[in-house]
Amino acid sequence: MSSAKTLVISYVGMETQEVAVKPHLKVVMNSDTKHLDEVIVTGYGVTKKAAFTGAAQVVNSEALTKRTDANFMKSLEGSVAGLQVSSFTGQPGAFSSTTIRGKGSVNSGTEPLFVVDGIAIYTDKMGGYSDAGRGDMASSPLANMNPNDIENITVLKDATATAIYGARAANGVIVITTKKGSTGKARFNFNAKAGTSFVGYLDNNYRTTNLEKYKAIWAEGVVNAGYAENLTEGSEMVNEYVNSWYGVDLTGNVPSVDWLNEILGNGLTQEYDLSVQGGNDKLRYYISGSYFQNEGVMIGTGMKRYSGRFSLDGNSGRIGYGLSANAALSNINNSMTESQYTNPIVAVYDLRPFQQVYNEDGTYNLDASYNPIALNDKDKGDKKNQKQITAVINPYFTYKFMDGLTWKTNTGLSIIDLEEFFYNSIYNPQYSGSGMLGQKNLERATTLSITNTLNFNHSFNDVHNLNVLVGQEAQKVSFRSIYAAASGYPSDAVFELDNASTPSSAGSMTKASTLSSFFINGEYNFNNKYYGSASFRYDGSSRFGDNNKWAPFWSVGAKYRISQEAFMENTQDWLTDLTVRGSYGTVGNQDIGYYAAKGLFNYGYSYNSKPGAIPYQIANPDLKWETVAKADIGINAVLFERFTVELDYYNQRTKDMIFEVPLSYTTGYSDILQNIGEMENQGFEFLINAAVINNKDFSWNINLTGTANRNKIIKLATDKPIEGTTTIRKVGEPYYSFYMPEYVGVDPETGSPLWYKGTEGSETTSNINEAGQRIVGSADPKFYGGIGMNFRYKDFDFSFDASYTLGNKVYNSGFAYDMQVGHYFLGPVSNYIFENRWQKPGDVTKVPKFVAQDKSGANASSSRFLMNGSYLRMKSMVLGYTIPRNLLSQIGIDRLRVYVSADNLFTITAKDYIGFDPQTRANGVQSWAYPVPTTIMFGLNLGF
Repeated sequence: MSSAKTLVISYVGMETQEVAVKPHLKVVMNSDTKHLDEVIVTGYGVTKKAAFTGAAQVVNSEALTKRTDANFMKSLEGSVAGLQVSSFTGQPGAFSSTTIRGKGSVNSGTEPLFVVDGIAIYTDKMGGYSDAGRGDMASSPLANMNPNDIENITVLKDATATAIYGARAANGVIVITTKKGSTGKARFNFNAKAGTSFVGYLDNNYRTTNLEKYKAIWAEGVVNAGYAENLTEGSEMVNEYVNSWYGVDLTGNVPSVDWLNEILGNGLTQEYDLSVQGGNDKLRYYISGSYFQNEGVMIGTGMKRYSGRFSLDGNSGRIGYGLSANAALSNINNSMTESQYTNPIVAVYDLRPFQQVYNEDGTYNLDASYNPIALNDKDKGDKKNQKQITAVINPYFTYKFMDGLTWKTNTGLSIIDLEEFFYNSIYNPQYSGSGMLGQKNLERATTLSITNTLNFNHSFNDVHNLNVLVGQEAQKVSFRSIYAAASGYPSDAVFELDNASTPSSAGSMTKASTLSSFFINGEYNFNNKYYGSASFRYDGSSRFGDNNKWAPFWSVGAKYRISQEAFMENTQDWLTDLTVRGSYGTVGNQDIGYYAAKGLFNYGYSYNSKPGAIPYQIANPDLKWETVAKADIGINAVLFERFTVELDYYNQRTKDMIFEVPLSYTTGYSDILQNIGEMENQGFEFLINAAVINNKDFSWNINLTGTANRNKIIKLATDKPIEGTTTIRKVGEPYYSFYMPEYVGVDPETGSPLWYKGTEGSETTSNINEAGQRIVGSADPKFYGGIGMNFRYKDFDFSFDASYTLGNKVYNSGFAYDMQVGHYFLGPVSNYIFENRWQKPGDVTKVPKFVAQDKSGANASSSRFLMNGSYLRMKSMVLGYTIPRNLLSQIGIDRLRVYVSADNLFTITAKDYIGFDPQTRANGVQSWAYPVPTTIMFGLNLGF
């Protein structure tokens, strides 16, 4: 139009420009680098993704807050290529295990290093019953962190990204950046959501039968065992046994009890968060407070968390300074998660449908052993309470000597206090005769660190760009615990141990370690086309032998931006960016225990009626770090300004793995820790982001991740494999290999179970003792990842995120009872067994004949209880509506969004999977796990 005064010029791959209309114009367009300006936070510093030669992925705050879970790490499942988050329980606030690019050690730690605002934090399991096999009620320090306070999370994977952390980076690094203040007037943000949690799907195959089916199958089992001539006699015999043992006449009107329904229900979930941020050029602040509540879906469980955070950042001339502090208190009512009878799930699979919850007079039926309703009575039942307090203080100071040269001192103090109280009530048959049992456990983990760095960042002649960081770091980690127990409570009115008459045990423990480090990191690029980087770190740790306390770690990396070459000009209309990169280096693993290299004694023993000590551990002055050599080759591409693709091939080999090497008993010791083994992880991963449609009224974005990782043992402590009942550690095989008799099915003529005979071949046998152990699969998935989509239409938004795993095996060790075919006489029976059991010659099934007091070996450990663990889970789904701003501005509101969300809406499993949820520990073993709940929430985001 002739009246136009401004001309807007745009082109794919170039920055849009506005210029004044003139008769003659010459416009030079610049490449649009918005995809390259993403910031990578390494903990010690910040660099643009364009200059970063390593492998890393950034997850923003929006992705973290889509889900409603106390542990924000679960939000990363499927969102980050190469990262696995393993949760074996739906208990609120429970610990989740995290691995990056596979398991890299046998006896040392496998969790990544967590760094918050430059300070490494303590994230180990805490609790008196935190180990697998002892209930695994581990408390997670990460569950005390409010995800609304997190700005973003950066997952560092390869050597270039992690070698700067040296001895702590073997398993990758997760860098958490918290929200800071901003310039301008005070801005308030209020987030509120409330809803309900429930078990969305209960596999009918895994549920126990009702009373009618129970009586029918046990009558059949008695006949099959030869104890009765027909089903009528069988029913009579079953009734006689039940009446004699349990005092119940099955010929009467006996209600059928669904014990699973009794212990499960809906739980209130709510979260409220208020924050304010603001400031000016000299001083900026951020303050927040939050309340979170998650009532468990299983009786007697739940969590409340109160948290607050304060951040202050300022500058005066060349000086910069800041202070951040956060504190949180969580109160958790927990449950055993494994084979203990106090786990309500275990009790369910040991209670018969004729056993009632209450007696006729309304009191609890304590003849129903470990009655979970009685045990979890709010006033007089068992108690499993955990109170966790975390406090973190992080002051820093910077001094700018000149443009491009800055000194920074960063310090941190983290304290985690855990107080646990466990009480076994009069309703608990294990302790009712001793007047109940009380246990108190106190733990404190303290981390103190200081980091000093000098950073030089300068460009020469606009083409040479140099960024050099040198630094020093020191850290001390200490841990202490105090435990006491007593029994003989005269009353359940007050639960302090002083009120018990018989002290039963007491103890305390203290341990500490120190780390001292010096490091240097350099990055150079020429004309934003050729990039190179190198790092070196020298670590000294108190955890290792006197001869190997210090060790070097290093990395080199390079990147080539091909799209900047002149010969690529013809591709600029569709290829915005194309780079290839590679890196190689070493990192270490110091997570071996605090005193693994020391000679230790156990005290508290009596020798000739005198206090004494015994040798406990032999010293090894040569014990050193496990070292991981990491190699990575990657390609990054941006197509049509809409599609971002990242592809990586990696190889990670762990050397000098620590093993317990057997010793002659004449030494007085059974073994010694030595650096012997090797393990390898290699694989391929991809990340694809696609802005399929992006216009004024409608947008559609897709995110895809995928990882194929192959784990392999290269070397063990001896030439012989390490064999277990169901597992094997063997050179050339994955660490998590299942090794057991291979189940074939059922003999169609006799109903007897069949296994493959011996360790190879296809001959079958019905004698479990003739069935040799074979490698029958691995807990490692062959492929895993996620898919997410985000839609926006005007003021409406909709998004979903799903995760998947393919090709992994899951072994349920509890199925020896849950899937019994008669060996547990008069025990509960699953619907799967009832519906699929062999009944007559010619039946083709996987379930053997049901025989009372069965001795066929069908309940023995074998691949009968091994299942395909593949699944597709709808992690989260959100539908929101943002109120138009013109309707809100008159009342001083900047933004108002209302939404409804659903977490764990559904999970699609393999056809042969039976259970609540296929996700479990990294080793693939599960039993009587707390069901993962579905959560429906209604919420609002308010900004003013």
